[in-house]
Amino acid sequence: MKSRMPMTKFLVLLVLHLAILVPIRAQQAPNPPVNQDDINKQLLQRLQELQAEVDQLKGQLAAASSTSSTPASAASSPSPAATAAAAPAPAPAPGAAPAQTPEPEAAPVYQAPPVNEVAPRLKMIVFGDVGAQGYSHSPDTFLFGSLDLFMTARLSSKVSVLGEVLFIAENDNSLSPDVERLILTYRQNDYFSISAGRMHSWIGYYNTAFNYGEFLETTTDRPFIYAFDDQGGVLPMQEVGVNMTGRIPSGNLGVHYVLELGNGEAWGPNVEPTQNNQDANNSKSVNGGLYMQPERLSGLQLGFSLRHDNLTIPGPAVHETIATAHVVFIDTRYEILNEGVIVRHTEPTGPVFRTYAFYTQFSRKFGHVRPYFRYQYFNAPNDDPVYIYAGPNDYAPGYVNGFVARLNGPSAGVRYDFSGHSALKLQYDRISERALPTTNGLTAQVAFTF
Repeated sequence: MKSRMPMTKFLVLLVLHLAILVPIRAQQAPNPPVNQDDINKQLLQRLQELQAEVDQLKGQLAAASSTSSTPASAASSPSPAATAAAAPAPAPAPGAAPAQTPEPEAAPVYQAPPVNEVAPRLKMIVFGDVGAQGYSHSPDTFLFGSLDLFMTARLSSKVSVLGEVLFIAENDNSLSPDVERLILTYRQNDYFSISAGRMHSWIGYYNTAFNYGEFLETTTDRPFIYAFDDQGGVLPMQEVGVNMTGRIPSGNLGVHYVLELGNGEAWGPNVEPTQNNQDANNSKSVNGGLYMQPERLSGLQLGFSLRHDNLTIPGPAVHETIATAHVVFIDTRYEILNEGVIVRHTEPTGPVFRTYAFYTQFSRKFGHVRPYFRYQYFNAPNDDPVYIYAGPNDYAPGYVNGFVARLNGPSAGVRYDFSGHSALKLQYDRISERALPTTNGLTAQVAFTF
Protein backbone atom coordinates (compact mmCIF):
# COMPACT_ATOMS: atom_id res chain seq x y z
CA MET A 1 0.00 0.00 0.00
CA LYS A 2 1.34 3.40 -0.94
CA SER A 3 0.81 6.21 1.58
CA ARG A 4 -0.33 9.65 0.45
CA MET A 5 1.16 12.76 2.21
CA PRO A 6 1.38 16.56 1.62
CA MET A 7 4.31 17.95 -0.38
CA THR A 8 5.82 19.88 2.59
CA LYS A 9 5.83 16.79 4.78
CA PHE A 10 7.31 14.79 1.94
CA LEU A 11 10.24 17.23 1.60
CA VAL A 12 10.92 17.09 5.35
CA LEU A 13 10.86 13.32 5.26
CA LEU A 14 13.18 13.35 2.29
CA VAL A 15 15.78 15.44 4.17
CA LEU A 16 15.51 13.22 7.22
CA HIS A 17 15.74 10.21 4.97
CA LEU A 18 19.11 11.36 3.73
CA ALA A 19 20.29 12.03 7.29
CA ILE A 20 19.12 8.69 8.71
CA LEU A 21 19.08 6.18 5.91
CA VAL A 22 22.67 6.63 4.87
CA PRO A 23 24.06 5.74 8.35
CA ILE A 24 21.57 2.85 8.60
CA ARG A 25 22.64 1.41 5.30
CA ALA A 26 26.28 1.88 6.21
CA GLN A 27 25.76 -0.18 9.36
CA GLN A 28 23.59 -2.83 7.64
CA ALA A 29 25.49 -3.19 4.42
CA PRO A 30 25.83 -6.98 4.72
CA ASN A 31 22.07 -7.39 5.42
CA PRO A 32 19.40 -7.37 2.75
CA PRO A 33 17.74 -3.92 2.18
CA VAL A 34 14.58 -3.10 4.12
CA ASN A 35 11.33 -2.30 2.37
CA GLN A 36 9.91 1.25 1.89
CA ASP A 37 7.26 0.96 4.60
CA ASP A 38 9.90 0.26 7.25
CA ILE A 39 11.87 3.27 6.11
CA ASN A 40 8.82 5.55 6.34
CA LYS A 41 8.09 4.35 9.85
CA GLN A 42 11.66 5.13 10.94
CA LEU A 43 11.47 8.61 9.43
CA LEU A 44 8.16 9.38 11.13
CA GLN A 45 9.51 8.19 14.45
CA ARG A 46 12.62 10.37 14.09
CA LEU A 47 10.48 13.38 13.15
CA GLN A 48 8.41 12.95 16.28
CA GLU A 49 11.56 12.79 18.40
CA LEU A 50 12.88 16.03 16.86
CA GLN A 51 9.55 17.80 17.46
CA ALA A 52 9.67 16.74 21.10
CA GLU A 53 13.18 18.16 21.49
CA VAL A 54 12.11 21.49 19.94
CA ASP A 55 9.15 21.76 22.37
CA GLN A 56 11.47 21.03 25.30
CA LEU A 57 13.95 23.76 24.23
CA LYS A 58 11.10 26.31 23.87
CA GLY A 59 9.99 25.56 27.40
CA GLN A 60 13.49 26.05 28.81
CA LEU A 61 13.91 29.38 26.94
CA ALA A 62 10.60 30.74 28.25
CA ALA A 63 11.51 29.77 31.82
CA ALA A 64 14.91 31.48 31.57
CA SER A 65 13.37 34.67 30.17
CA SER A 66 10.79 34.97 32.93
CA THR A 67 13.33 34.58 35.74
CA SER A 68 16.15 36.79 34.39
CA SER A 69 14.20 39.83 33.08
CA THR A 70 14.64 43.20 34.88
CA PRO A 71 11.75 45.27 36.24
CA ALA A 72 9.89 47.27 33.59
CA SER A 73 10.45 50.61 35.33
CA ALA A 74 14.23 50.18 35.33
CA ALA A 75 14.30 49.09 31.70
CA SER A 76 12.17 51.99 30.50
CA SER A 77 14.33 54.75 32.07
CA PRO A 78 18.02 53.83 32.30
CA SER A 79 20.09 56.07 34.55
CA PRO A 80 22.74 58.37 33.07
CA ALA A 81 25.36 56.54 35.10
CA ALA A 82 24.44 53.24 33.50
CA THR A 83 24.49 54.78 30.05
CA ALA A 84 27.93 56.34 30.57
CA ALA A 85 29.53 53.23 32.10
CA ALA A 86 32.73 52.22 30.40
CA ALA A 87 32.00 48.45 30.45
CA PRO A 88 28.60 46.72 30.88
CA ALA A 89 28.03 44.38 33.82
CA PRO A 90 28.17 40.63 33.02
CA ALA A 91 24.79 39.13 32.19
CA PRO A 92 23.32 36.78 34.87
CA ALA A 93 23.25 33.08 34.20
CA PRO A 94 19.94 31.70 32.88
CA GLY A 95 17.51 31.16 35.75
CA ALA A 96 19.51 33.25 38.24
CA ALA A 97 18.05 36.34 39.92
CA PRO A 98 19.61 39.67 38.89
CA ALA A 99 21.96 41.46 41.25
CA GLN A 100 20.21 44.12 43.35
CA THR A 101 23.30 46.22 44.19
CA PRO A 102 22.67 49.76 42.86
CA GLU A 103 25.27 51.15 40.47
CA PRO A 104 27.14 54.27 41.69
CA GLU A 105 26.36 57.60 40.00
CA ALA A 106 29.05 58.48 37.45
CA ALA A 107 30.67 61.90 37.70
CA PRO A 108 29.67 64.30 34.90
CA VAL A 109 32.07 64.08 31.97
CA TYR A 110 33.25 67.32 30.33
CA GLN A 111 32.58 67.40 26.62
CA ALA A 112 34.58 69.91 24.60
CA PRO A 113 32.51 72.02 22.21
CA PRO A 114 32.93 71.50 18.47
CA VAL A 115 35.86 73.22 16.79
CA ASN A 116 35.49 77.03 16.65
CA GLU A 117 32.21 76.94 18.58
CA VAL A 118 31.87 79.43 21.44
CA ALA A 119 28.10 79.03 21.89
CA PRO A 120 25.50 76.58 20.60
CA ARG A 121 24.85 78.84 17.60
CA LEU A 122 28.05 80.90 17.32
CA LYS A 123 31.31 79.90 15.65
CA MET A 124 34.39 82.11 15.54
CA ILE A 125 37.72 82.01 13.71
CA VAL A 126 40.56 84.40 14.54
CA PHE A 127 43.08 85.60 11.97
CA GLY A 128 46.22 87.59 12.69
CA ASP A 129 49.53 88.63 11.16
CA VAL A 130 52.76 90.31 12.22
CA GLY A 131 55.94 90.99 10.31
CA ALA A 132 58.72 93.31 9.23
CA GLN A 133 59.21 95.52 6.20
CA GLY A 134 61.98 97.44 4.51
CA TYR A 135 61.32 99.76 1.56
CA SER A 136 63.64 102.19 -0.14
CA HIS A 137 62.91 105.85 0.68
CA SER A 138 61.26 104.87 3.99
CA PRO A 139 62.45 103.56 7.39
CA ASP A 140 62.61 99.83 8.07
CA THR A 141 59.98 98.74 10.56
CA PHE A 142 58.31 95.88 12.36
CA LEU A 143 54.61 95.55 11.61
CA PHE A 144 51.48 94.70 13.51
CA GLY A 145 49.17 93.79 10.68
CA SER A 146 45.71 93.04 12.00
CA LEU A 147 43.65 90.96 14.39
CA ASP A 148 40.54 89.69 12.66
CA LEU A 149 37.58 88.16 14.54
CA PHE A 150 35.46 86.27 12.00
CA MET A 151 32.12 85.06 13.37
CA THR A 152 29.22 83.12 11.89
CA ALA A 153 25.93 81.93 13.36
CA ARG A 154 22.94 80.03 12.02
CA LEU A 155 19.70 81.43 13.45
CA SER A 156 17.44 78.97 11.65
CA SER A 157 17.52 76.57 8.75
CA LYS A 158 17.38 79.50 6.31
CA VAL A 159 18.74 82.51 8.23
CA SER A 160 22.41 83.08 9.11
CA VAL A 161 24.62 85.93 10.30
CA LEU A 162 28.23 86.83 9.50
CA GLY A 163 30.22 89.33 11.52
CA GLU A 164 33.84 90.46 11.17
CA VAL A 165 35.59 92.82 13.59
CA LEU A 166 39.13 94.07 12.96
CA PHE A 167 41.82 95.64 15.06
CA ILE A 168 44.24 97.33 12.66
CA ALA A 169 47.26 99.60 12.91
CA GLU A 170 46.80 103.10 11.51
CA ASN A 171 49.46 105.33 9.95
CA ASP A 172 49.73 107.30 13.21
CA ASN A 173 50.59 104.02 15.06
CA SER A 174 47.24 103.85 16.83
CA LEU A 175 45.21 100.64 16.95
CA SER A 176 41.61 101.09 15.87
CA PRO A 177 38.66 98.70 15.97
CA ASP A 178 36.77 98.40 12.70
CA VAL A 179 33.54 96.56 11.97
CA GLU A 180 34.51 95.15 8.60
CA ARG A 181 31.31 93.25 7.89
CA LEU A 182 27.93 92.55 9.47
CA ILE A 183 25.59 90.59 7.20
CA LEU A 184 22.21 88.95 7.75
CA THR A 185 21.40 86.38 5.06
CA TYR A 186 18.18 84.62 4.15
CA ARG A 187 18.69 81.66 1.83
CA GLN A 188 15.59 80.21 0.23
CA ASN A 189 17.38 77.67 -1.96
CA ASP A 190 20.26 77.38 -4.42
CA TYR A 191 18.55 79.84 -6.74
CA PHE A 192 17.88 82.75 -4.39
CA SER A 193 19.39 84.26 -1.27
CA ILE A 194 19.33 87.84 -0.04
CA SER A 195 21.72 89.57 2.35
CA ALA A 196 21.59 92.95 4.07
CA GLY A 197 24.17 94.92 6.04
CA ARG A 198 27.77 96.05 5.61
CA MET A 199 29.52 93.73 3.18
CA HIS A 200 32.34 93.44 0.68
CA SER A 201 31.09 94.77 -2.64
CA TRP A 202 30.93 92.25 -5.47
CA ILE A 203 33.58 93.89 -7.65
CA GLY A 204 35.74 91.29 -9.30
CA TYR A 205 36.88 88.03 -7.75
CA TYR A 206 39.52 88.94 -5.17
CA ASN A 207 37.32 91.17 -3.04
CA THR A 208 34.73 88.45 -2.51
CA ALA A 209 37.08 85.47 -2.22
CA PHE A 210 39.42 86.88 0.46
CA ASN A 211 38.54 88.67 3.64
CA TYR A 212 40.97 90.68 5.75
CA GLY A 213 42.65 87.57 7.17
CA GLU A 214 46.12 87.55 5.59
CA PHE A 215 46.45 83.82 6.24
CA LEU A 216 43.96 83.12 3.46
CA GLU A 217 46.02 85.00 0.87
CA THR A 218 49.09 83.58 -0.80
CA THR A 219 50.81 86.98 -0.92
CA THR A 220 51.57 89.40 1.90
CA ASP A 221 49.09 91.96 0.56
CA ARG A 222 46.19 92.40 -1.83
CA PRO A 223 46.61 93.63 -5.42
CA PHE A 224 46.58 97.41 -5.49
CA ILE A 225 43.28 97.69 -7.36
CA TYR A 226 41.61 95.66 -4.56
CA ALA A 227 43.39 97.34 -1.64
CA PHE A 228 41.16 98.48 1.22
CA ASP A 229 40.75 102.19 1.84
CA ASP A 230 43.03 102.11 4.90
CA GLN A 231 45.75 100.58 2.67
CA GLY A 232 45.58 103.17 -0.07
CA GLY A 233 42.79 101.60 -2.11
CA VAL A 234 40.78 103.61 -4.60
CA LEU A 235 37.87 101.28 -5.47
CA PRO A 236 34.72 100.83 -3.31
CA MET A 237 35.61 97.58 -1.58
CA GLN A 238 32.79 97.83 0.98
CA GLU A 239 29.11 98.56 0.68
CA VAL A 240 26.12 99.10 2.95
CA GLY A 241 22.97 97.80 1.32
CA VAL A 242 21.44 94.57 0.04
CA ASN A 243 22.82 91.73 -2.06
CA MET A 244 20.92 89.04 -3.98
CA THR A 245 22.59 86.01 -5.45
CA GLY A 246 21.81 82.51 -6.63
CA ARG A 247 22.25 79.88 -9.28
CA ILE A 248 20.79 80.20 -12.78
CA PRO A 249 19.53 76.89 -14.25
CA SER A 250 22.34 76.16 -16.69
CA GLY A 251 23.21 72.50 -16.32
CA ASN A 252 26.90 71.72 -15.94
CA LEU A 253 27.94 75.32 -16.66
CA GLY A 254 27.19 76.42 -13.08
CA VAL A 255 26.12 80.00 -13.87
CA HIS A 256 25.34 82.33 -10.92
CA TYR A 257 24.01 85.87 -10.74
CA VAL A 258 24.72 88.72 -8.29
CA LEU A 259 22.72 91.94 -7.79
CA GLU A 260 23.62 94.72 -5.30
CA LEU A 261 22.01 97.98 -4.21
CA GLY A 262 23.75 100.25 -1.71
CA ASN A 263 24.60 103.71 -0.45
CA GLY A 264 27.69 103.91 -2.62
CA GLU A 265 31.02 105.53 -1.89
CA ALA A 266 31.88 108.90 -0.38
CA TRP A 267 34.87 110.78 -1.73
CA GLY A 268 36.77 113.69 -0.32
CA PRO A 269 39.41 114.69 2.22
CA ASN A 270 39.10 113.20 5.72
CA VAL A 271 35.87 111.31 5.06
CA GLU A 272 34.85 107.70 5.61
CA PRO A 273 34.54 106.17 2.13
CA THR A 274 31.87 103.64 3.17
CA GLN A 275 28.62 105.47 3.88
CA ASN A 276 27.55 103.43 6.88
CA ASN A 277 24.68 105.50 8.22
CA GLN A 278 24.07 108.51 5.99
CA ASP A 279 24.13 108.66 2.21
CA ALA A 280 25.41 111.93 0.77
CA ASN A 281 22.77 111.87 -1.99
CA ASN A 282 19.59 110.10 -2.99
CA SER A 283 21.32 108.16 -5.73
CA LYS A 284 22.19 104.55 -4.91
CA SER A 285 24.94 102.39 -6.28
CA VAL A 286 23.77 99.54 -8.51
CA ASN A 287 25.97 96.55 -9.20
CA GLY A 288 25.34 93.33 -11.11
CA GLY A 289 27.36 90.42 -12.37
CA LEU A 290 27.51 86.85 -13.57
CA TYR A 291 30.05 84.13 -12.93
CA MET A 292 30.40 80.57 -14.17
CA GLN A 293 31.91 77.49 -12.51
CA PRO A 294 31.84 74.61 -15.04
CA GLU A 295 31.54 71.23 -13.36
CA ARG A 296 33.79 69.55 -15.95
CA LEU A 297 36.62 72.00 -15.18
CA SER A 298 36.76 71.94 -11.40
CA GLY A 299 38.52 74.99 -9.98
CA LEU A 300 37.81 77.27 -12.96
CA GLN A 301 35.72 80.42 -12.54
CA LEU A 302 34.94 83.08 -15.14
CA GLY A 303 32.89 86.20 -14.47
CA PHE A 304 32.26 89.89 -14.89
CA SER A 305 30.53 92.74 -13.03
CA LEU A 306 29.24 96.22 -13.86
CA ARG A 307 28.68 98.89 -11.19
CA HIS A 308 27.30 102.43 -11.44
CA ASP A 309 27.31 105.16 -8.79
CA ASN A 310 27.05 108.94 -8.49
CA LEU A 311 29.90 110.37 -6.41
CA THR A 312 29.48 113.54 -4.39
CA ILE A 313 32.94 115.10 -4.30
CA PRO A 314 34.22 118.65 -3.89
CA GLY A 315 32.98 120.15 -7.13
CA PRO A 316 30.41 118.75 -9.60
CA ALA A 317 28.96 115.29 -9.07
CA VAL A 318 30.74 112.54 -10.98
CA HIS A 319 29.13 109.51 -12.59
CA GLU A 320 31.26 106.45 -11.95
CA THR A 321 31.05 103.15 -13.84
CA ILE A 322 33.28 100.21 -12.89
CA ALA A 323 33.53 97.14 -15.15
CA THR A 324 35.51 94.06 -14.11
CA ALA A 325 36.27 90.67 -15.63
CA HIS A 326 38.14 87.70 -14.17
CA VAL A 327 39.44 84.26 -15.14
CA VAL A 328 40.55 82.21 -12.15
CA PHE A 329 41.76 78.64 -11.71
CA ILE A 330 42.51 77.21 -8.26
CA ASP A 331 43.08 73.61 -7.20
CA THR A 332 45.19 71.87 -4.56
CA ARG A 333 48.47 72.76 -6.34
CA TYR A 334 47.92 75.66 -8.72
CA GLU A 335 46.62 79.18 -8.21
CA ILE A 336 46.13 81.29 -11.34
CA LEU A 337 44.39 84.65 -10.89
CA ASN A 338 43.72 87.12 -13.71
CA GLU A 339 41.54 90.22 -13.37
CA GLY A 340 41.01 93.41 -15.34
CA VAL A 341 39.20 96.63 -14.38
CA ILE A 342 38.02 99.68 -16.33
CA VAL A 343 36.82 102.72 -14.35
CA ARG A 344 34.91 105.45 -16.20
CA HIS A 345 34.36 108.90 -14.61
CA THR A 346 32.09 111.44 -16.27
CA GLU A 347 31.21 114.96 -15.14
CA PRO A 348 27.77 116.32 -16.13
CA THR A 349 29.25 118.72 -18.69
CA GLY A 350 32.82 117.52 -18.86
CA PRO A 351 34.93 114.92 -20.67
CA VAL A 352 35.16 111.21 -19.96
CA PHE A 353 38.10 109.85 -17.95
CA ARG A 354 39.05 106.20 -18.15
CA THR A 355 41.30 104.27 -15.80
CA TYR A 356 42.70 100.85 -16.73
CA ALA A 357 44.03 98.29 -14.28
CA PHE A 358 44.83 94.59 -14.15
CA TYR A 359 46.87 92.04 -12.26
CA THR A 360 47.95 88.47 -12.91
CA GLN A 361 49.17 86.07 -10.24
CA PHE A 362 50.56 82.55 -10.48
CA SER A 363 51.69 80.11 -7.79
CA ARG A 364 52.33 76.39 -7.42
CA LYS A 365 52.53 74.36 -4.26
CA PHE A 366 55.40 71.92 -3.58
CA GLY A 367 54.62 70.23 -0.28
CA HIS A 368 54.70 72.98 2.36
CA VAL A 369 56.30 75.52 0.01
CA ARG A 370 54.45 77.72 -2.48
CA PRO A 371 56.49 80.14 -4.62
CA TYR A 372 54.47 82.84 -6.39
CA PHE A 373 54.71 85.72 -8.85
CA ARG A 374 52.40 88.69 -9.43
CA TYR A 375 52.42 91.61 -11.84
CA GLN A 376 50.00 94.51 -11.42
CA TYR A 377 49.22 97.66 -13.34
CA PHE A 378 47.05 100.72 -12.57
CA ASN A 379 46.91 103.82 -14.77
CA ALA A 380 44.58 106.80 -14.25
CA PRO A 381 44.65 110.15 -16.12
CA ASN A 382 46.40 112.93 -14.25
CA ASP A 383 43.37 115.19 -14.55
CA ASP A 384 40.75 112.62 -13.50
CA PRO A 385 38.43 114.53 -11.11
CA VAL A 386 38.40 111.58 -8.69
CA TYR A 387 41.96 110.25 -9.03
CA ILE A 388 43.75 113.57 -8.91
CA TYR A 389 47.52 113.18 -9.13
CA ALA A 390 49.09 113.28 -5.67
CA GLY A 391 52.13 115.35 -6.49
CA PRO A 392 53.88 117.69 -4.05
CA ASN A 393 51.40 120.52 -4.58
CA ASP A 394 48.30 118.64 -5.69
CA TYR A 395 45.14 117.69 -3.85
CA ALA A 396 44.46 114.09 -2.88
CA PRO A 397 41.86 112.56 -0.57
CA GLY A 398 43.15 112.10 2.95
CA TYR A 399 42.62 108.35 3.06
CA VAL A 400 44.41 107.65 -0.25
CA ASN A 401 47.90 107.07 1.09
CA GLY A 402 50.50 108.31 -1.36
CA PHE A 403 48.34 107.50 -4.36
CA VAL A 404 49.66 108.41 -7.79
CA ALA A 405 47.98 108.18 -11.16
CA ARG A 406 50.11 105.28 -12.43
CA LEU A 407 51.46 102.34 -10.47
CA ASN A 408 52.89 99.12 -11.84
CA GLY A 409 55.49 96.47 -11.12
CA PRO A 410 56.22 92.85 -10.24
CA SER A 411 56.15 91.03 -6.92
CA ALA A 412 57.79 87.68 -6.24
CA GLY A 413 57.80 85.63 -3.09
CA VAL A 414 57.49 82.33 -1.34
CA ARG A 415 55.07 81.03 1.27
CA TYR A 416 55.93 78.26 3.71
CA ASP A 417 53.10 76.62 5.68
CA PHE A 418 54.24 75.41 9.08
CA SER A 419 50.86 73.73 9.52
CA GLY A 420 47.28 74.16 8.45
CA HIS A 421 47.04 77.19 10.73
CA SER A 422 50.26 79.21 10.31
CA ALA A 423 52.48 80.35 7.46
CA LEU A 424 55.60 82.41 6.80
CA LYS A 425 55.71 84.65 3.71
CA LEU A 426 58.67 86.48 2.20
CA GLN A 427 57.93 88.90 -0.65
CA TYR A 428 59.96 91.26 -2.85
CA ASP A 429 58.23 94.21 -4.56
CA ARG A 430 59.43 96.55 -7.25
CA ILE A 431 57.01 99.45 -7.72
CA SER A 432 57.21 102.07 -10.46
CA GLU A 433 55.18 105.25 -10.01
CA ARG A 434 54.64 108.13 -12.36
CA ALA A 435 57.12 110.98 -11.79
CA LEU A 436 58.51 109.26 -8.68
CA PRO A 437 61.60 107.08 -8.13
CA THR A 438 61.17 103.32 -8.41
CA THR A 439 60.70 101.67 -5.04
CA ASN A 440 62.14 98.32 -3.98
CA GLY A 441 60.89 96.59 -0.88
CA LEU A 442 61.07 93.38 1.12
CA THR A 443 58.31 92.17 3.44
CA ALA A 444 58.35 89.25 5.88
CA GLN A 445 55.06 88.18 7.36
CA VAL A 446 53.83 85.50 9.74
CA ALA A 447 50.11 84.88 9.30
CA PHE A 448 48.04 82.52 11.41
CA THR A 449 44.53 81.47 12.33
CA PHE A 450 43.06 79.82 15.41
